Amino acid sequence: MTPLLILGAGSMAVEVLDIAERTGQFEILGFIVNTPEAPTELEGRPVYRAQALPIPPGAALLVAGIVSTRRRGFIEEMAARGYEFATVIHPTATVSPRARIAPGCVLHPGVIVASNTTIAPHVIVNRGALIGHDNRIESFTTIGPGANLAGALTVGPGSYIGVGAVIRDHLTLGPGCVVAAGAVVVKDVEANTLCGGLPAKLLRTGVDGL
Repeated sequence: MTPLLILGAGSMAVEVLDIAERTGQFEILGFIVNTPEAPTELEGRPVYRAQALPIPPGAALLVAGIVSTRRRGFIEEMAARGYEFATVIHPTATVSPRARIAPGCVLHPGVIVASNTTIAPHVIVNRGALIGHDNRIESFTTIGPGANLAGALTVGPGSYIGVGAVIRDHLTLGPGCVVAAGAVVVKDVEANTLCGGLPAKLLRTGVDGL
């Protein structure tokens, strides 16, 4: 089995642990944090401080268990130190053989990814989300539980799609945008904006993911 370390020590990190265990592909060595407030142990496994990590690059792969799109800084810090990343896909997820899932992604239970969709590095697709055909989901995006993305969409990097949001086909969602829970998006979303409602409308500018 492949040795694996999980970034983060919160509830999402435990969910990623569950998924990694269910795959049967990984030996989970522990968790990594970059804040002093974390515990020293989680789910019977050690929690390491990134600054004193005793496991060198090449000895384990990493994956992020952090739901916020601001996980980017931590991931980039570890990548700069030479660590590489795993892709963790729950056995109940359905991924088209014509889809492309990049390293660092986590696909939760019940996810469906249709043909010719590309999911860039370090995207979290939460439980039951539906990703249609010919989509391009850019890096560090988070897709919430039960979200439904139709076909031929482009979702910019660092975006956050809320629980149960529905997004019409052939749209572009700009980098760093946030789609509120339950929103129904029927037109393009500008970068670094928050939209919500049915149909979705602009609620705020100047946001940067979650």
